[in-house]
Amino acid sequence: MGFFDGSRLGGNEFGCPSVDVEEMDSFPIFKGVVISIAQQTRAPIELVLSVVLSVVSLVCQYLIDVRRPWGSVGPVSLMIFSIALSGERKTAIEDIAVKALRAFEKKRKLSDSQKIREWSVLLELWERQKKKIQKKMLDESLTLSSYKQLESDLLVHAKSEPTRPPMFKMTHQDVTPAALSKALAQDCPSAALFTSEGDIALRGVVNQVGMMNALWSGSGLEVGRAYSGDFSLADVRFSIGIGVQPRVFKEYLERKGELGKASGFFARSLIFYPESTQGTRFIDGEVRIDLSRYEKRIEELLEENVRKFDARDSSKSVVVFSAEASEKLIWLHNKVEKEMRVGGSYERARDHASKLIENISRVAALLHFFESGGTEISVPELSSAEKIVMGCSVMYKKLFSFSPQVVTDADALVSWLQARCDSPLFRRTKRNDVLQRGPAALRRATRLNRAVDYLVEKGRVKEVVYGRVAEIELI
Repeated sequence: MGFFDGSRLGGNEFGCPSVDVEEMDSFPIFKGVVISIAQQTRAPIELVLSVVLSVVSLVCQYLIDVRRPWGSVGPVSLMIFSIALSGERKTAIEDIAVKALRAFEKKRKLSDSQKIREWSVLLELWERQKKKIQKKMLDESLTLSSYKQLESDLLVHAKSEPTRPPMFKMTHQDVTPAALSKALAQDCPSAALFTSEGDIALRGVVNQVGMMNALWSGSGLEVGRAYSGDFSLADVRFSIGIGVQPRVFKEYLERKGELGKASGFFARSLIFYPESTQGTRFIDGEVRIDLSRYEKRIEELLEENVRKFDARDSSKSVVVFSAEASEKLIWLHNKVEKEMRVGGSYERARDHASKLIENISRVAALLHFFESGGTEISVPELSSAEKIVMGCSVMYKKLFSFSPQVVTDADALVSWLQARCDSPLFRRTKRNDVLQRGPAALRRATRLNRAVDYLVEKGRVKEVVYGRVAEIELI
């Protein structure tokens, strides 16, 4: 099955390495809410942790960046996949963990909607005035000077077009890449994709792995759409919190998994796949939980998000590591780097290994800031973040066998195209010609599709369609 052993997704025989939440005393609010929700839902505690961590990422990502000891400063956004069978209560967990966020967004939507209605009225009046001027310009009896004056009036009027007020919307569930780009550019520049119905997301916006990678890195992105226009996604923050069933995840990887791994998408992700608690969820009596501290902190952070949003203030506090934590992070970095050598535990997962320290620093900064609003990470806090991320790393290596098949296929396709298209004026080849006469490994549509997707993502080829004829063009 290529790089992915799909048989492991029929049910989780090995489970996600257990994260001992009881040891996270450095994060009392986070620890308390994870344990409370797990007790109420009887769901796997790692599943609860993944959902709450997604919420923390969203409410903090627009407020802070993290600086590592070697000087690099970057975002704290996370991409989280929670793989769980139907009935693991992922939706119930999300309903509890996201309740305060949803209520806040709903309240804010009421005031934003009123502003939109007012803007719509002003825009309608503005359009009427525009048409009035344009109608006058159609009068054939106008003198040249009168026409020039109307031209001037029209230009002045154009500058007074009412500006649409931005909407404060941080959460998305079913959204297209174009709609997401527009929302991040025109409305709230900090958002997350939250859904327990992962099949929808995996068929939609998550398919755009290049876009997801750029948003994760915070490097900015220029988006051009024929119908929705061009958008500059500079200094935006975007997190992912997706719950997906094993079968759906397997199907996605069979379609796009090679591309996702080769492009570094999965290397950037935290993947949780906890053991099921079904069959052990016995009820002993009523469970009372107190989420007041958690919800109060969520509301405080959302208020700060709104303040910066209304002021269009994109500045961020920078969270750093204490001297002792800096030494530990450097030691962790060197330890991982050593394991990327030939024979090391990350020899065949170097792209994934290269993102581990970044994800550890992100999780540490998020949980530190969420707890206290402080800006200096301690050694115990770093250790807790390390356990979370390294647990996900073990799961990543268990799920993937790291065969670079798509890269090998892509190289073979490029070599074949270059040999065939030896003229600067002849750069295209019909897709069917590749299937009939191309490299033997690429005479199957699934292998060819993955190789072409990878090369399109890398900017090496593009696809051109004329009617029913599909062609591949070297760039």
